[in-house]
Amino acid sequence: MQEKILAPAPPSAGSHMKAMVRAASFGGLFLSLVGTLIVWAAVNSFHCSALIWEISLALNLVAFVMTWILYLPFKNTDKLLGHGLMSLFMLFSSFWLFGFAMFYAYFIFAPMNPYARAGVLTVVTGALLYRVYQIVLDIREAFRKNKNLFDQMYSVNAISITYNGEAYGWLQKARRERNPFTSIHAYAAMIVSPFVLTLDRLLSPLLGHGHGVFIVGTFFAVPILLWGVELFVQTIVTMIYYPIKLQQSTGKPVLLKD
Repeated sequence: MQEKILAPAPPSAGSHMKAMVRAASFGGLFLSLVGTLIVWAAVNSFHCSALIWEISLALNLVAFVMTWILYLPFKNTDKLLGHGLMSLFMLFSSFWLFGFAMFYAYFIFAPMNPYARAGVLTVVTGALLYRVYQIVLDIREAFRKNKNLFDQMYSVNAISITYNGEAYGWLQKARRERNPFTSIHAYAAMIVSPFVLTLDRLLSPLLGHGHGVFIVGTFFAVPILLWGVELFVQTIVTMIYYPIKLQQSTGKPVLLKD
């Protein structure tokens, strides 16, 4: 007599959210604490106020708690909005490491020429804001050129709208490719990084000691920030903006589908 092979039970509602909140809270806390450790090193190196890294640490803990608070309304659901919020917390933690700790903290707090400080902060922040604008236009263009893409990503049924788990990747492929890691400054960082000590010695008459390693870090941080902006914008558009808009217009919740 043949034994029946039972199919595995489908995941219960909210199981994906449990995994997401753990990743966003504990994984995010780890990333942000590494960022705060870098901030602490910079504060000590440049003899800044300890309040800087203390505030950074406090914000890390606040973000950890907020992740769990925002999880509660979505605890036993598969609502896409909940997944989007958890994803944003993960991206925020990544920004704290690569954006604030490795770039902004140095150019805001390190002693340097005020014109150089203002110039670099203005150019890089402007580039990030322009990248936001570009990605929004790219997403609109992708939906315009691929007529069925939106309907494939968000499938309407009798009681809900389901968002395919692979939809994020579909939109990335449909968008215009903008790879910041092929930019020249990424390669420049790889070339310069072995010469940190030499760079520090060369810059010490202008900036003082201890700048070399942080400057190399900022070179690596900029392309990562540009790439992170793409993820940030697409996450907001696909997992927060459209779920809210679709639920308001149809009255149906937008759920994540495996």
